[in-house]
Amino acid sequence: MKRPSLQRHKVVSTALLLLVVVGLGFTLDYQFYLSPSGLKISSAVLPWDPAWSFLTAFSVAAINSLAVGLVAILLATLLGVCIGMMGTMADPTASTICRAYVGAFRNVPVLFVILLCYFIGILLPAPAKAPDLLGLVFLSNRGIVLPELHLAGAGGLATAAVLVLAGLMLWRLPLPALTRCAGALLALMLAGWFGFDAQTPELGKFGFRNGLEVPLEFLALTIALSFYFAAEIAEITRGAILSVNKGMIEAADALGLHRLDRFRKVTAPLALRFGLPAALNSYLVVMKATSLGVAIGYTELFSVARVSMATSGRIVECLILMGLYFLLICGTLSLVVNRMNGRLRTRER
Repeated sequence: MKRPSLQRHKVVSTALLLLVVVGLGFTLDYQFYLSPSGLKISSAVLPWDPAWSFLTAFSVAAINSLAVGLVAILLATLLGVCIGMMGTMADPTASTICRAYVGAFRNVPVLFVILLCYFIGILLPAPAKAPDLLGLVFLSNRGIVLPELHLAGAGGLATAAVLVLAGLMLWRLPLPALTRCAGALLALMLAGWFGFDAQTPELGKFGFRNGLEVPLEFLALTIALSFYFAAEIAEITRGAILSVNKGMIEAADALGLHRLDRFRKVTAPLALRFGLPAALNSYLVVMKATSLGVAIGYTELFSVARVSMATSGRIVECLILMGLYFLLICGTLSLVVNRMNGRLRTRER
């Protein structure tokens, strides 16, 4: 008797929700999305003009948020995996470094780390006195300036293609894993050297004239999110490696596998299978945490939505665009990671 009643309640609730959504759709001002915004956006990725529409403004801000999130996920994964592997070592110094790093970032809020990185960046020298690395990279209180890369000529591109092909062939040779990794990495570095021409930054009267300039806000937010969530990735990595059955590792030793080959063929695939679902949650939190860039003046999606609400008064329209962005990005990220997890399950079988 309870099941039909419960089903009727679900049907009624769904119908009411659909009525609310449809009614809300009729009240929206769709012309708002195409009207000129007049907003001032310091874009880190795409160009911007205040005469462009609100929809374009939200798109530019979404790309800013996405750029920070993807770079932070990449850096947090690389750093977190390295620190997590240190936590599994028998060396007490390495395990102490892992525990200290994880404990330091777990006990403070992420907003504190963002503000700390930003105000440390403000204390850096002005562009006129910016320290440099071999005259190629300059670091100042405005951000970091990198060489601007351009594709080389036909001869350089041909040489780079040959080096990439040589690196791939070297990777397929029956050599020790460390030798193959070093050779392939060297081939890729040489391919980049011959395939691109770098234009070094030049200091002008009001800043750098050439080069790729990364704003301080982008740099501080990315570094803060990377270091903070690397602690979570480190714990996930350490737990995933320790959860691998010791019998599998002993079987690999019995087959005479080198330590690096054992990790690459046995430990890493199993640890990836165990740690991937937990890492997905951390990646989703990183994408959502990019909205904290509003605290240091980074023009991400939340800051543009807040200013748009204040200037236009169209609150619901702005919230809908924000919700669609997070649903699209987080949903796509979840789909990709779940597909990877499904393939790992298939390989195990």
